[in-house]
Amino acid sequence: INAEYGNQKKMNRVTFVLVIFLLSFSSSAFAKYILGVEGDSCSHTCHLAGMNCNPLILTNNTNDIFKELGVNCIADPRPWWAENQPGYVVDPKDPNYNHCLGYVNVPGGVQCGASYSSVRRLCACDDPETGSKVSAFGTGLSSSSVTTTETTIFSHILPSGIYGVMTHFWATAGPLILSQTLIRYYVDDESTASIQFLPPQACGAGFADQHAPWGTKWFGKGAADGAWFNNFRIPFQKSIRITVQHLTGNYGGFYMIVRGMPNLEINIGGVKVPSTARLNLIKFQSTVQPIEWVPIVDIPSGPGLFFMHTLAVKSGNLNFLEGCYHAYSPYNQAFPGTVLSTGTEDYFDSAWYFNAGQFWLPVSGFTHLKTTGGIEWSAYRFHEMDPLPFDNGFKFMWRNGDMVNAAGQKCFVDKVGGSIVGSPTPSDVTSYAWVYTW
Repeated sequence: INAEYGNQKKMNRVTFVLVIFLLSFSSSAFAKYILGVEGDSCSHTCHLAGMNCNPLILTNNTNDIFKELGVNCIADPRPWWAENQPGYVVDPKDPNYNHCLGYVNVPGGVQCGASYSSVRRLCACDDPETGSKVSAFGTGLSSSSVTTTETTIFSHILPSGIYGVMTHFWATAGPLILSQTLIRYYVDDESTASIQFLPPQACGAGFADQHAPWGTKWFGKGAADGAWFNNFRIPFQKSIRITVQHLTGNYGGFYMIVRGMPNLEINIGGVKVPSTARLNLIKFQSTVQPIEWVPIVDIPSGPGLFFMHTLAVKSGNLNFLEGCYHAYSPYNQAFPGTVLSTGTEDYFDSAWYFNAGQFWLPVSGFTHLKTTGGIEWSAYRFHEMDPLPFDNGFKFMWRNGDMVNAAGQKCFVDKVGGSIVGSPTPSDVTSYAWVYTW
């Protein structure tokens, strides 16, 4: 086994429950040692047990903990050398099959998010009630791998009486690896992650645009390769679990940092977001026809706050930029609702098809343009300086191109009675919209 973390094997979680009961014991007043399932990280192992991973594993340079857990293995005295250790090798195809590895000279902390496909990791897990109700929490994953198997990098269960807010995400890897790396945030043990993103798009850059360095207080890119960061406030009530998965291959040289803190007040442009709110990432990805409406946000009922929006478009020409943005609040408000822009570039605080070039500003940015072989374009905008709260549903629409009425005005023709501006073409549209609801 080397330091590269391979793919996890999918295991029956009923079996894991038995592992929790049969293969665990308390090492102190707080920590409990648990042997995870084959290929799993300690972050996920402890989370499934309702506990938090402790990176400190004390073995006294013996395999006694494995014995206490009922593991009959070959004691391997070689010093610790990989982040998936200490561990028990259970795959007969592995040359270290049936060995207990890495219990000698264990460093002062191991990476909770590490895993290896043939290893059952020895994990130290803490009762959440022993955790701080004030201090920040998080992790850093160094010199690791991202694979086609979804892997839990970090999880945290809160002690009673508080709520949590994730405050920081950062990741780096080799060229363009992160453009196909899916990050998932599972809030309060939801079965499907309500937040799933590719780092470049979550940082306002479509088509994995590599311009760097740039940044706002909310997000940016700090290096030529990777270094995407995002500081969106993601509240949760009980627990958070963060996973990574590459969509096409397995790659080394992956680094990631996530961080959060308890009881952090969220205030967006003077609007206080309730501690019980949920941040939703609403995505749209499809080919749309000329003058077709695109539902960026469609929330039929309830209160909330529209925070920010990233749009990426691939099209035959730039006439899609004629499209206006419309907000509908309440949800059933009649057309045209509230006209938020007189053209796409106007919404992103530019004009005349962005004739001053690209920019990366605190409120808005024009992050990508390619004009050979068709048009590729992307931009972002925050609604912090001009908040968009709602109390009875919210609908946010964009159009692929637009029409003018008999007086030459755009944005006021829905379906009939107008003339198309220019010659918009079918467009491949990707949208990220971040909305708080409560």
